[in-house]
Amino acid sequence: MVHAIIEQIQPGEVLVLSMPEPAAVALIGELLATQIKVKGASGVLVDSSVRDVNELVQLGLPIWTRFVRVRGATKTKIGELNGTVTVGGTQIASGDILVLDADGGICVKRERVEEVLQASEERLAKEDALRKKLLAGQMSYDLHGLRDVVERNKK
Repeated sequence: MVHAIIEQIQPGEVLVLSMPEPAAVALIGELLATQIKVKGASGVLVDSSVRDVNELVQLGLPIWTRFVRVRGATKTKIGELNGTVTVGGTQIASGDILVLDADGGICVKRERVEEVLQASEERLAKEDALRKKLLAGQMSYDLHGLRDVVERNKK
């Protein structure tokens, strides 16, 4: 099924690969990842395993995975393409927005994109303002009012 879905990738999409039960078998390695990159995917989320890690890093295609294993999956079972999957307890449907980075990832449902974008921009502005105060020497202990809480409870 991985081979079948690669053909459908549109530039900028994040490819999500899962199994009914995540298993320690590699769903992709260097050769499949090369095709995925050529198709223009912006990344891959694998709720299973990958292999060829050194080559995947060199390829430069961002990949998030549950396991790294040398053993590959079989090509004998037919799965589902473009369905809804659950990864890490989160349901992901075709068209949802995935935001993935070194800390992990989140899924934003299509209908919430504008709301989440606005909240994200507000949070960034708030953090930028806080960063400036911290760089100026102020302490988060005071800026968040924690000193009063801690010292009041010491007595």
